[in-house]
Amino acid sequence: MIANLVYEWRRLWSVRASWIMTFVYLVITGLLGAGPLFLGDPQSNGLNVQTWKGLYSTNANFLVLVMLSVVASQFFGHEYRYGTIRLTLTEFPKRERVVLAKTILLAVYVTLATILGWAVLGVVGYIAPEGSIGTEGPGLSINGGEPSELWQVLVFGFAYCLIAMSLTMITRNLALGIVLPLLLSSIIEGLIVLFAGLANGKMDWIVDALPFANGTAWLTNLPDQPNAGLIFAAWVAGTYLIGSAIFFKRDA
Repeated sequence: MIANLVYEWRRLWSVRASWIMTFVYLVITGLLGAGPLFLGDPQSNGLNVQTWKGLYSTNANFLVLVMLSVVASQFFGHEYRYGTIRLTLTEFPKRERVVLAKTILLAVYVTLATILGWAVLGVVGYIAPEGSIGTEGPGLSINGGEPSELWQVLVFGFAYCLIAMSLTMITRNLALGIVLPLLLSSIIEGLIVLFAGLANGKMDWIVDALPFANGTAWLTNLPDQPNAGLIFAAWVAGTYLIGSAIFFKRDA
C-alpha cells in the first residue's frame, strides 16, 4: 500500500495543472476573502463587517472549490486521457488498492490546500483595515447563511472533490468530472427549484433531495433543513461507490 501512495503522490505533483490550479485556488480564495474587508465599511454601531469565522468560511465557496475539483478529476481523468491507467494497473493489479490510494491522496491534497487557503485568509485578515474584522457580530459568509465551522469547510471541500473524482470514474472523462458538479451547483439545481415552484408541489420531493442544495444547507447551518447533511453524505457515498464498482468491473 505504501508503494501505491508514493506512486500517487509523485504522479499528483508531476502534473503541471496540480501546481497551477492550487495557485489559482489560493489567489481566488484571497480575493474573495478580501472583498468584504476592503470594499465594505465598518458598521456605525461598532460591530465589525466581518468576523474571523466568516473569513475562514471563504474557501468553501463553489467558485473556489471548482479549482480543487480540477485536480480531483485528474486522479482518474488524467490517466484515462493519456492512457497511463494501463501502466498503473500493470504495476498495481489490485484495483481496490488503487482506488484507496487515490482517495487517501485526494484527502491529503484537499487538507493541505485548505490549510494553505486559511493561511492566505489569515494574511488578508491581518492586513485588513482596522475595524473591518473581529470576533463580534454575525460575520459574512460568501455562501449565505451562517459562517461555517472550520471542520465543515474541510469536509465540504473533500466531499465536493470526491464527487468530482467519482464522476470521472463513472464517465472516464476528465472534463465531465469538473463541469458536472459546477453545472449542478450553479445552474441545474436552480432550474429544478424554479420548475418545482410551477408544479404545485409535485416536485417538492426532488427539491428536498438535491445534493448541493443540501450540502450548502448543511454547510451554512440552515435550521429548517436538519437532515441536509445526511442527504448530502448519501449522494457523496453513493456516487463514490458507483464509481468504484464501475472501475472494478470495467476494462482499462
